[in-house]
Amino acid sequence: MGRKSSIKTLPPQVQAAVVQALESSATIDDIVAKLAELGHTRSRSAVGRYAKDYAEVAKHQRDIRVVAEAFASEFGSADNAEGKFMVQMLTSIGARMILPMATGDGEELGSLDFQRLAKATKDLLSSAKLDAERDARLRDEAKREAQEEMRRKLDVAGKEGRIDPGALQEARRYLGFGD
Repeated sequence: MGRKSSIKTLPPQVQAAVVQALESSATIDDIVAKLAELGHTRSRSAVGRYAKDYAEVAKHQRDIRVVAEAFASEFGSADNAEGKFMVQMLTSIGARMILPMATGDGEELGSLDFQRLAKATKDLLSSAKLDAERDARLRDEAKREAQEEMRRKLDVAGKEGRIDPGALQEARRYLGFGD
């Protein structure tokens, strides 16, 4: 294993400035100059290695995001797509590990391994439940906001005389506003 990057030894706020520069497509020379300006001299090669590593991590994260978004479009909401994708992937991996044991083709689990598997399963189920509850709250909030917007538009139309008072009362009753 190689040495720790000299960029990673910088104070967190300086590292954040390096990342921000990388994300805004600054050149290696620009970053070296910025570091010198901040009182932290680093070589071009150190900055270049860090930039290369950062680009690889960023690409990996983008790839995960693309797969997660595709997963979400196939199986539901894009909210928290990466988290849902990870829960589904871990569930799939766990099922592939357990199936051979269930059919008698795999190795037996020891008690410690079984406890770990049970805890992992419980954690996955808990995560899935939290996602479902979060999705339900988001749907409820969106519904409430839509109803508030409809109520507001009806109120404005009534105050401006753009809708007959009887029709306004009927619309409110029909929409369940009961005013």
